[in-house]
Amino acid sequence: MTVPAVLPPIEVPQLSGGRERARALVDGLADRMGGATIVVDFRRMVAGTPSFADELVTRVLVDGGAALLRAEHVSREFGEYLLEAARDHGVAERLQTA
Repeated sequence: MTVPAVLPPIEVPQLSGGRERARALVDGLADRMGGATIVVDFRRMVAGTPSFADELVTRVLVDGGAALLRAEHVSREFGEYLLEAARDHGVAERLQTA
């Protein structure tokens, strides 16, 4: 049995708005996301947008094929954005917030 890879955490900057910012965060991981756990650390984030959340979910879970997107230190509000995006894309079971 193969254990899925857990890649090093991605740290989100203080201001995280828009799809371009989300793409920039995960661009270098495209070939390593399949079946992996992607950990995103939101500790520094002060403000984020629904479009950022949607693009992150799309890039990691939908297009990237990650087994799990684990959002750590995420605010309640931004966690709701992530959950809404995951539900919209049918991947809510692969999103974990803490």
